Amino acid sequence: MRITDKVLRSFKVARKYDDVHTGRINCVDYSSNGENAVSSSDDDSITLYDIQQGKPIVENLFSKKYGVDLIRFTPRDAETVVHSSNKQDDTIRYLSIANYSFLRYFSGHTARVTALSMSPVEDIFISSSLDETIRIWDLRLPTCQGLTNTMGRPVCSFDPDGLIFAAGVESHVLKLYDLRAFDRGPFSCFETRFNRVCDWTGLKFSKDGKHILICTNGGAIRVLNSFTGSVQHTFSGYNNSKGASLEACFTPDSQFVMIGSEDGRVHVWSIESGMKVAVLDGKHQGPINTLQFNPLYMTFASACTSMLVLDLYKEPVQTWDKDYDRFLLPLLTPQEPCYILYRLDSRNAQGYEWIFISWSPDHSPVRQKMMYAATRATLKKEFGGGHIKDEMFGTVEDDLCFQGYLRHRSSGSSPAPLTSAEQELQRIKVTEEKVVWDERRRIGTPTARAKVTMEFGLDKRAQTLQGLAFPLQEDAKRALQQLKQKRINYIQLRLDVDKETIELVHTKPTETHELPFRIPTDTPRYHFFVFKHSHQGQMHEALVFIYSMPGYTCSIKERMLYSSCKNRLLDEVERDYQLEVNKKMEIDSGDGLTEEFFYEEVHPMEQTLKQAFAKPRGPGGKRGNKRIIKSPGENGED
Repeated sequence: MRITDKVLRSFKVARKYDDVHTGRINCVDYSSNGENAVSSSDDDSITLYDIQQGKPIVENLFSKKYGVDLIRFTPRDAETVVHSSNKQDDTIRYLSIANYSFLRYFSGHTARVTALSMSPVEDIFISSSLDETIRIWDLRLPTCQGLTNTMGRPVCSFDPDGLIFAAGVESHVLKLYDLRAFDRGPFSCFETRFNRVCDWTGLKFSKDGKHILICTNGGAIRVLNSFTGSVQHTFSGYNNSKGASLEACFTPDSQFVMIGSEDGRVHVWSIESGMKVAVLDGKHQGPINTLQFNPLYMTFASACTSMLVLDLYKEPVQTWDKDYDRFLLPLLTPQEPCYILYRLDSRNAQGYEWIFISWSPDHSPVRQKMMYAATRATLKKEFGGGHIKDEMFGTVEDDLCFQGYLRHRSSGSSPAPLTSAEQELQRIKVTEEKVVWDERRRIGTPTARAKVTMEFGLDKRAQTLQGLAFPLQEDAKRALQQLKQKRINYIQLRLDVDKETIELVHTKPTETHELPFRIPTDTPRYHFFVFKHSHQGQMHEALVFIYSMPGYTCSIKERMLYSSCKNRLLDEVERDYQLEVNKKMEIDSGDGLTEEFFYEEVHPMEQTLKQAFAKPRGPGGKRGNKRIIKSPGENGED
């Protein structure tokens, strides 16, 4: 679904978690697959949430000794996190939430950590601290893999490709580093100052990598061009009179910027126009100090002392059919399948009736299509099949719009299509009734129907098309009559493709040695030739049909038509003109048409019988002593 101004203004609070933490929530982060969220609090606890089920799955995971400040999911695991401390020391800890065990400690910073940013492509992350350093860490190694002295208070962030990281220094200089050559210093520096005094509290790249967002503890945030460093927009007009560190974020499509305020509202601006497009009231009891948009799903989380999850929501206005397109069509994304359950106004014994809709666009990945197809029946069963009144499946928007639903209902209420056998029986029944009715009218008596005897037969054998039947022209018919009367010995025919007829080419007298010169080399033809020859001391005449097709010099249409008309032409010649064709042959040229060739085709040599298998004789000569097969004394012998 595409994020628009109208969509953002329709967001409402979907879930509220106000009894999970007892202190201020410091940080919220989503996993890369969007399925989980994690939060940290001043009460030294960590909570893991299942976004699909809408409830915490691990809560009251305390770190009383070290405290929990910033927290981030690792790139490939939704059950391991990296977090900074706000109590005993400034060591960064690598924690397995599932096992509640620390996997590794990253020591090195000597002051509070101001930023944590995970690489989107590797198991590395960067951290910045009030000790004026930025450190590069590898999750697999406990020691620092890189160090940059910023000579000022820094904040940092990775770009979406994990190749570049940005560092904001002393709240007025933005430096860009190449991760592979960070020790050479920044490859680009931009300077930007706000009109009011404030500290930079965070940096974020947009998902498309074109923008950099600067978060502050003042009443303004700024969007820069990540390539030139030029200021694109400075957004203000939200409450932050106490100088709180308020987190801002991009939407996943990089088109909007969001930030919370101390009055509990979320403000949204368009990057394209620079205008404020929405103000969402989540009724927070305090300043919204952390805000994160889900990377995959149409939902975002805001937190103060309690965490709220806001989701897309629309209030029904009219009846279900009037609201159908307004609710449904914005949910259809062109490359992502989904299930949609749409509630009707009607009820049955189990409650409201629903339409179960499966959306699987043509351009979505094959793996997703297979996954949705495999889970469809399970979802229906879990939801309750008794609640579902209609079920629809669509690959394009026209399939699932309201008019598409009406077409679906119309096709479902129409009678099922008849098989070919049922159609044949129906035609017989109609014909029978018509004949009976005509007979009753002819006789003029009400009981005449009893006097009518009807006999119909139904051939259940499969009927197949035997070929095309182009009609013979009159001159071609006359030539066949003359051939039957033995007045001519050769006929050449052609197909008129445009008129769909069979026409005569010529009937010139032809001897066997002249026949190869009658075969065209650039166009197909039909030939009837009377082969006169002597066989076993007697003269014979054999009618030979020759279908000449000179290879691929002819068009596909001609090859198909000549091949399809051949059998029907031969049937007509044998049936209507009583001409017995002794030999049928197909050639591509006339080079091999000799008298010997015709003779062998008309009078093929009989196959000689194969000699029966004869067992070969054994080897000659002495074969050695005869083997004893009886022992002495058997059968009464001594």
